[in-house]
Amino acid sequence: MKIATLALIIQNGHVLLGRKKKGEIGTNTLNGPGGKLEPGESLVDCVVRETNEELGIKLVPEQLDEVAVITFYAAGEPDFKVHVYRTDYFEGTLAETADMIPAWYPCDDLPLDQMLESDRMWFGKAIAGEKFRADVYYLARAKDFQRIEFADY
Repeated sequence: MKIATLALIIQNGHVLLGRKKKGEIGTNTLNGPGGKLEPGESLVDCVVRETNEELGIKLVPEQLDEVAVITFYAAGEPDFKVHVYRTDYFEGTLAETADMIPAWYPCDDLPLDQMLESDRMWFGKAIAGEKFRADVYYLARAKDFQRIEFADY
């Protein structure tokens, strides 16, 4: 099972999302910045690195709050475990990169139709700061969504 991180950056009632240009999962969908944990890297170091690579900004570790741990299953087998961090602070200037095109979206009017199907069911909880764990089931990696099961954090 791969371990990954995801950043949700919230300011003034808006969430920062990027349209993924490439990647293992979710190309051409909207999501927060994030990616796979590298050997010897902490989860916080991973989310800071990935956000910088994908959006050109720097997250401050002390300002990050882990709000969710989501395990994604493909054909009944654990495939990815994603640690979701929420923050309202970053340093630097947003920039389009080879990975993502950034834009701000109202938290109360998320572009759910442009997100992965399972994200539509948990994303609002995470940006609201609600802490939870979830298991998400697909027939294949990020294809043919089946169900999501929530649990306490």
